[in-house]
Formats: sequence, C-alpha cells, structure tokens
Amino acid sequence: MSEFFQHYPQIDYNITGTAPPKYKTAINLMERAKLRNVIMNDVVQYFPYSIPEGERPDLTSHKVYGDVKFTWLIFLINDIHDPLYEWPLATRDLENYMKDKYGTINTAMNRVHHYEQIVRTRVEATGSTDAIPQACIEVDVTTYDALDEADRKIVYCYNWEQEENELKRDIKLIKATYIGGIMSEHAEKLG
Repeated sequence: MSEFFQHYPQIDYNITGTAPPKYKTAINLMERAKLRNVIMNDVVQYFPYSIPEGERPDLTSHKVYGDVKFTWLIFLINDIHDPLYEWPLATRDLENYMKDKYGTINTAMNRVHHYEQIVRTRVEATGSTDAIPQACIEVDVTTYDALDEADRKIVYCYNWEQEENELKRDIKLIKATYIGGIMSEHAEKLG
C-alpha cells in the first residue's frame, strides 16, 4: 500500500483543532477521487471476478497480478472503502460477526429483518428462455399482514446477512496488461 501513497500530496493537519495548533503530516486522501475518475473513465478492459470463500484481498491481488501491492487498485475500482466489511467474510467470520451483532446465531435465524411482498414469482427457464428471478419489495408489517400467504415472505436477519455477504463476491478487475499504464498515470496525475 505504501507504493500507492508515495505519489499523494502531503498536508499539515492540525490534530488538536485548538490553539496553539499541533500539526502532524498526513497524506491527502481527497486525491483518491481524482484517480478513481481517471481509472474508471479511461480503462475499459475489466473482467468479472468472483471472490472464492475465504480469499483475502491481498491473495486476490497476488493471484491475479502477481503481487500484493495492487490490492489498493482492487479496492479503488470496486469502490471499497472498508476492506473489513465491504469484502466478503469467510463463513466462520460471518457467523462470528452475526454472534457479535445479534447475540447468537439462533437469534439471527429467528429475528425478522424485514417483510417483503412478492411482486413477481420465479419463472423457470425453458429451452429458449432464461429463468426470470422472483422480484420482491420491502413492506411494513401492516401491509405484510394484509397480503395473501402466497404473495409475502419474511426475511430473517441470518438470511439477510448471508445474502448481503454473497453480493460482495462479484467484483471487477482490470486486466493485468494495463497495470503498468495505470501506475504511470497514477504517478503523473498525483505527482
């Protein structure tokens, strides 16, 4: 990560916020947006990547680009600000997270997260068409209670947390052949 930040401008930041000021040199992270726009607008050679169970960001970087120093690039192009909770958790980590959040796994499995109205039922694939997924909208408990049994469903906290975690698995990556150019442009734009 330090190679990434070496081109960022440094600023003196008043860490006390009072007089007399006490300054600490910090990296101006506001420049991140400028670089992200350059990469997102100029690079069109992305490919989809599904993060395997338990794979850390540094391992993904090493596996795809041959070096862990490009982990920052994976975060940048996928708009990941918090690598602890915006990267999919391994099953054991997700269960520990739910235990911390809900007390027990059993509580998470039985606590209602929200109610949904089924507005389109799933249509299975045929020989000439793809499957059409079920579509739902979130509703309040009063609306839920007024719906027919076939038109409603309960989403429990455990299932919601699992689905949210799974949504984080599919990311996009830049083809490795473009990494050198990105590093050069990074140094040029911020240097």
